[in-house]
Amino acid sequence: MLKTSYYDYIYKVDGETLKLRPEKIFEAGGVYLIIDKELKLIWIWAGNHSRLFHRYMAANYAGKLKTKKKFYNFKYEVIKQGLEPTEFHIIFKEIKENNAELNYPGQSRHGMIKNETSGSTGLPSQKVESEITESNLNLSRSVKSRIKKILSEIKEIQMHIKYSMNHIQQRFAEIEKVLDK
Repeated sequence: MLKTSYYDYIYKVDGETLKLRPEKIFEAGGVYLIIDKELKLIWIWAGNHSRLFHRYMAANYAGKLKTKKKFYNFKYEVIKQGLEPTEFHIIFKEIKENNAELNYPGQSRHGMIKNETSGSTGLPSQKVESEITESNLNLSRSVKSRIKKILSEIKEIQMHIKYSMNHIQQRFAEIEKVLDK
């Protein structure tokens, strides 16, 4: 079992509340906030079967967490199950392996990040993998992953708009029935 302090950086959206140190993590129907101190980032991980409302609540809670002194300069990023960026896979691995010696999510990445004076630019996915020219368009895995993530989000938004439009049409039909009586 991981140290309790590790779980002090993991939250689960539970209805309209935020639950610290959830018993289960990465359930397909869940939405989780994971504080990544190394990247100064609040990951909002949304399972494939999570509700849009819970993702919305997670973004609100991330904003509230950012107002707290210890997370003030943090950014947040929503990621969907199956479309996680390389930087997040380290957290998956930590939890899967129950790294009991870690104090917070992403800590095992600490040894991988070299400081800027050594000439490294950071994580492997942040390095330029190829030069893009008109004749040679090679996309890195992280860019392709990001494009897939955006497409998935657009499809989901489209689905919600379609649902909303159908619901509006049903409500109009109900009003017309009432007026015809």
